[in-house]
Amino acid sequence: MAKVPSIDLDGCTDCDGCIEICPEVFQRNETMGYVEVIELEEYPEEEVLDAINICPGDCIGWEYV
Repeated sequence: MAKVPSIDLDGCTDCDGCIEICPEVFQRNETMGYVEVIELEEYPEEEVLDAINICPGDCIGWEYV
């Protein structure tokens, strides 16, 4: 079972903190206007945890797929 970061867009404040902390995982979809997770084979756990910890909307978490 793989662990993948996910974003609850309803809680997202669009602060871009996750992009600043972890640009290899998070990016802004300019067309749609929201932050999204970049599809990767593996995700850097420590960097994603940093993004989870600084998120003011508490909207980033792990999803098991």
